[in-house]
Amino acid sequence: MKLEIPNRTISYFNYIQKQPQDRNEVFNDSNILVLVTKGTKILHFEGEDVFVDKEHFLFLKSGSYIMSEVLDEYYEAMLFMYEDSLLLDFISKYNISFEDIKDENSNYLRLTKTTELKILMDATCAYFKNGVEENENIIKLKLEEAFLNILSSSLSRQFKALLYSVYTSNYFKIEIEKNFSYEDNILDLANTLKMTSLAFREKFKEVYDTTPKKWQTNKRLEKAKTLLENSDKNVSEVCMDCGFDNLSWFIQVFKKQYNLTPKQIKNNKN
Repeated sequence: MKLEIPNRTISYFNYIQKQPQDRNEVFNDSNILVLVTKGTKILHFEGEDVFVDKEHFLFLKSGSYIMSEVLDEYYEAMLFMYEDSLLLDFISKYNISFEDIKDENSNYLRLTKTTELKILMDATCAYFKNGVEENENIIKLKLEEAFLNILSSSLSRQFKALLYSVYTSNYFKIEIEKNFSYEDNILDLANTLKMTSLAFREKFKEVYDTTPKKWQTNKRLEKAKTLLENSDKNVSEVCMDCGFDNLSWFIQVFKKQYNLTPKQIKNNKN
C-alpha cells in the first residue's frame, strides 16, 4: 500500500516480505523512516552492518548506497519517505545550531523505541491510513513532535548529526534563497559564498538545472506578474521594483514568458 501527499513531500508504504531475502542493492533517493512491525532486516553500509527490528526505529538519509537482506521468514515494516524540505523546515523553525556537530556526518540513525515515540508513530500511521490529503498538516506536526522528542533524548547529538548532513547537502540552495535580491546581480553571491565565478555557475547549474541569470530573470518576472495583477503600480514602476533597468527589455522578456505584454496583464486586471 502506498499513500502520497500530492506535492510528494511525504509518502507512506506498508512493506511486506514473505520469505528471507538475499542481499539486495538499494540506492535510496529519499529520506526514509523505517518502523519494523515483524521480523528483522540487516542493512550493510560501507564497513558497517545495522540490524533493525520491531524494537527500533531507523532513519535513513537520502543518497545512501545500501545492501539489505531480510533474516526471517516474514518481514513487515512501515516506511515513511520524506523530502529534505521537511527536515530543513524543522531546522529553521527551531533554529537548531550545529556548532558542536560540524566534524560529524551521518547517513542513518538507529534508536530504541520508547513508549512516547511508539504512541506518536502509531498515531501518525493511523492518520496516513485514514487519508493523507485530509491529514497532511497533522501528520507533519506528529513527525515534528517525534523529532523534538528525539532531540530531548540521549540521542540528541546523533540526530543533530543526521540533520546536519541534510543541511550541508542543501547549504548552497539555502544560502542562495536567503541572500537572493531582485535588484542585485545574482553573480555577486559568488563572493558571499567565497566561490569563484566559474565554481558558482557550475554549482548553480547542478542545483537548479539552469543558469544563475535565467533563474534570476524568472524570479523577477514572477514578481512582476504578481505586482501587475495585484497592485496599482504602473508598468515602469514594476519594471524598476523587480530589478529590470531597461523597460524595453523587460517588456520583451515578459511577453516571451507569458505571451502577453505587461500592459495587457495590467489591463486585464482592471
